[in-house]
Amino acid sequence: MSKKIKIAHVVCVLPPYGGGLGVAAHNQAELMTEAGFDVTVFAPETQEIKSIERKYKIDRLRSILKLGHGAFVPQLFFKLFNFDIIHLHFPFFGAAFIVTLAKLFRGNKTKLVITYHQDLILAGWRNWYYKISMFVLTPLLLRLADKIVVSTIDYVEDSFIKKYYFAHKNKFVEIPFDVSERFFPTKKSVELLNNYGFSLDDFVVLFVGGLDWAHYFKGVDCLIDAIKTIEALNIKALIIGAGNLKTQYQDKVRALALEDRIKFAGYVSNEDLPKYYNLADVVILPSINKNEAFGIVLIEALACGKPIMASNLRGVRCVVENNLNGLLLEPNDPQDIVEKIISLYQNKEKQKLFSANALKCVNEKYRPAVVSEKLKNLYLNLFKIKL
Repeated sequence: MSKKIKIAHVVCVLPPYGGGLGVAAHNQAELMTEAGFDVTVFAPETQEIKSIERKYKIDRLRSILKLGHGAFVPQLFFKLFNFDIIHLHFPFFGAAFIVTLAKLFRGNKTKLVITYHQDLILAGWRNWYYKISMFVLTPLLLRLADKIVVSTIDYVEDSFIKKYYFAHKNKFVEIPFDVSERFFPTKKSVELLNNYGFSLDDFVVLFVGGLDWAHYFKGVDCLIDAIKTIEALNIKALIIGAGNLKTQYQDKVRALALEDRIKFAGYVSNEDLPKYYNLADVVILPSINKNEAFGIVLIEALACGKPIMASNLRGVRCVVENNLNGLLLEPNDPQDIVEKIISLYQNKEKQKLFSANALKCVNEKYRPAVVSEKLKNLYLNLFKIKL
């Protein structure tokens, strides 16, 4: 590229905050910076748990009004005029309105790419706000988009925007998320196991995810209920994540007298996460509804050669190759979790098979080089530039 194409990623959260949407945006911005694009990420101002190194430029926006991961950031409007491509990571309420206005004003001078990460199922008045926004603003936003990216076609076929998808299939492109080369198999750390009262004789079920209200759908309650039912006392769970629901989960573990079998690691940095994945015998994502659309934690687990278990939900089921790299679970069904964990625990050959297939799967589909090529093609094709 003789002149660097300027890309603005607009996203509601970024690491170190836990959550797949922010991780995906961060990874894509890193990949495209490495590929030679001029990338700036716009995200709401926040108090970071820990600062992390970023290869891209970041512009933290002070919000006039903030609600959960939504933020009204009108100053973003003029900032976007300097970019060749706006890449909005949806949902991001408040900013989506500003991006729509910017595209209306800029027209073909600025290309608009939307990554449709997920539907939302919220509670109370938040759900009404979401539905109104989806009815009033989202159709215009989709119409203005030059391309719409989804992590799996499977998910969008039954999403809240499925009618638009089936009417405009040529506008959609499937690009999965990627997993860093930092994630790879290593031996279990005995020292780290001992920190949680575990040993090499324990069968460790690992959960990684946000423990706040925005991630209520992760199914942590189901996992706790399942561990309570399992009689084999050396089957234990390690829960990684932070958030305002963590105390509630810890109280439940204490009430069920499971403190010796279920441990909470709290927030773990991206740098340390591979060590924790490598403690696991299986990584589980027991989400209860379609708020879960992919599961980046699953591909991080695969990269470490770990069998995976996840709910049989659209999108998620594309990552889990049932009986090849893991097992699908019935959503919101603790007894099914029990049966699947025990079946894997008792079958060493299946564990080896899943581990081998995990590495094969991640190398074919989810490594940075594979995903980077698809993203580069997407951006360059907007300007009819060939690699």
